[in-house]
Amino acid sequence: MRCFTLCSPARSFPAVKFKRPQIVVAGLALLAGGAALHALIAAGNRSVKTPEQSIEVGGYRTFAADCLWLETNLAWETKDASRARRMIDFTVSADPQSPYFWLNSARMLAYDFPVWRCQDDRLAPVAVQTNWRLNGAHEALLLLDRGQRWHGHSAVLHLEMANICLYALGDRHRAAEHYRRASEQADAPEYAARIYARLHAEEIAEMTLTR
Repeated sequence: MRCFTLCSPARSFPAVKFKRPQIVVAGLALLAGGAALHALIAAGNRSVKTPEQSIEVGGYRTFAADCLWLETNLAWETKDASRARRMIDFTVSADPQSPYFWLNSARMLAYDFPVWRCQDDRLAPVAVQTNWRLNGAHEALLLLDRGQRWHGHSAVLHLEMANICLYALGDRHRAAEHYRRASEQADAPEYAARIYARLHAEEIAEMTLTR
């Protein structure tokens, strides 16, 4: 299995990162609903006991998820992985039907958190750094697997899982399988089938050469 051995520079995802003015504006907007947000987080502390349990927010799930995601992003900006991970769980629990939260959360887990850890401990052996990267990728895949409960008939999460397997794990076999599953969905982009076919052909070729 091929895998990365060195930590690459931190990746930036436009869908996740907010500019400071946007955060200020959003923060001011949240002042009016700040009490509600803190109540949601407190409720989460009491009621979210397993990943599958969702926060009970009545008809305000979308608003709650947006507020919680803002908190997630603030933790991301300060590289507070522990808090960001906690807020990710609250966010996807509040609005599991939005693929946006699943996708961007998985990217944090797979790419950003391992890079931060490597940057904090640059003297760690290469093997240890590689293990951090692999663990981050596996954690992201577990999160996306949870998301399949709501998005199992959509290509989007399968594609993200395929990308993580290919680029974060270096596992071309698992990546090919997820591209195949993505290509079978009604909303699949054409490239899903093409990438699957290419990876599958490469795998067959490698098996032939090793005989």
